Amino acid sequence: MIAMKYTALVTLLACVFTFVLSGRAGAMRGKHGVNAPATAGNEEFEKAFRIHANTVEQLVLFVPVLWMATMVIGDLYAAAIGAVWLVGRFMYSGAYMKNPPSRTPGMVTTVLATGVLALVSAWGIIAAFLA
Repeated sequence: MIAMKYTALVTLLACVFTFVLSGRAGAMRGKHGVNAPATAGNEEFEKAFRIHANTVEQLVLFVPVLWMATMVIGDLYAAAIGAVWLVGRFMYSGAYMKNPPSRTPGMVTTVLATGVLALVSAWGIIAAFLA
């Protein structure tokens, strides 16, 4: 039985979303004939590639602080903040594909969610040392 089911669900959804973005980048590579290892050559492919790469970069920061924050504030609250991260990634992805400069609200949402989780994690770690 999974004790932290909401955090586990958010983590799984983040991984699935990243996998979907990988598939979209691969499909765009094939659609536009951008052969590996090239990462440029068609604007639609380049957008999909950058969205996926940025999401992987953000995921590396997000997952550890999500799980650490879960130990501090509990499963439901940490998962709720994690869900905000997911919403931010959806916003970022959709905006970037349409018009890259419009990606800012999605990126800010993502970064703020990660930042809150990181602050909660740091607070919990400091409190543990002071206890």
